[in-house]
Amino acid sequence: MNAISKDHLIPEIFSVVVLYEDRETRDRVLGVSRQMEGHVGAEVQLKFSWWKFDFLRDLQLAEQAARHSSLADMLIVSAHPGRSLPAAFTEWVETWLPKRSLRESVLVALTGSGPDPTEDSTTQYLRRIASRARMDYLAQPLIGSGAVHGHLTDSARHRSVTKVPLPSDLQIRPPSHWGINE
Repeated sequence: MNAISKDHLIPEIFSVVVLYEDRETRDRVLGVSRQMEGHVGAEVQLKFSWWKFDFLRDLQLAEQAARHSSLADMLIVSAHPGRSLPAAFTEWVETWLPKRSLRESVLVALTGSGPDPTEDSTTQYLRRIASRARMDYLAQPLIGSGAVHGHLTDSARHRSVTKVPLPSDLQIRPPSHWGINE
């Protein structure tokens, strides 16, 4: 008899959309994403979708980003402090908001702000967007405190997703490339 152990259950998928300004801000998210993956283990599979602000100028890419973002469990916006967000991003936000589903989700702001991110205009804008979208909001200083991990595990606990057993000989491998985003 071919018994299926609970080690071979398909993990819950938690979708994360990352919107970033440039290589430096993307690298900031890479560190956070690795930390998140370490916290959730095999119970939750994090599925990342990466979008550089410049890509949002292209209508087709902007529509794809909006589609992914409207269904995402978490949006991470990584931008430089002290700069206003580019028009491509803020215009995209206005097209994405009406498409957003009302599912439970969180917007995480990685703006590189100091200890009091409420003073930064970018952080204030992102907080307003989270409010308009009815999303939870986390600013960068909260990330090290386990707030992101708490949101991931709370979300997984509250969902009624059935895990499907996998055959013991099935091997799942991560992708070998990042995709179109650099």
